[in-house]
Amino acid sequence: MPRKSGSERVLPLLPLLPLLAAGLISVGAYGSIPHDGLHPLALMASLLPLQLAALLYVFGRSPG
Repeated sequence: MPRKSGSERVLPLLPLLPLLAAGLISVGAYGSIPHDGLHPLALMASLLPLQLAALLYVFGRSPG
């Protein structure tokens, strides 16, 4: 079996970069919510970037 080069190993991971970035944004947004009173809308708003990136990842992939 031929050995894969570095660029062949990295290319399949490129579509995951927006998902990773959205996850970091969501964690940062959740971390900025005051902990004395957690509001459900603030929690949903902090998870919104991750949800949108997941939808983009799922529906943006070409079949096959």
